[in-house]
Amino acid sequence: MTTWEESCHRCGLCCFEKSVDLKGRFFTTKTPCRHLDIVSRECRVYDKRLEVGEGCVKLTPEVVKKSDWLPEGCAYRTIVERGTGDEERD
Repeated sequence: MTTWEESCHRCGLCCFEKSVDLKGRFFTTKTPCRHLDIVSRECRVYDKRLEVGEGCVKLTPEVVKKSDWLPEGCAYRTIVERGTGDEERD
């Protein structure tokens, strides 16, 4: 796990299905990804999450900048919005 990934607060909200209302706003539904342990808020298939074909998105700083569906308080959003320099390094 990278320092970027360690920044995650493990709220798990990014792992719940999203929907869009009539005004184009995203909202989080009550339906979690089938791989999310809703108690621990950890992905059961984290190491292969991008391979399972469930629509999982690798959250890089570039993706986070464009992702208006991430919840307020998301550590990744906070890092990118504040420009703290903790962004993922290649």
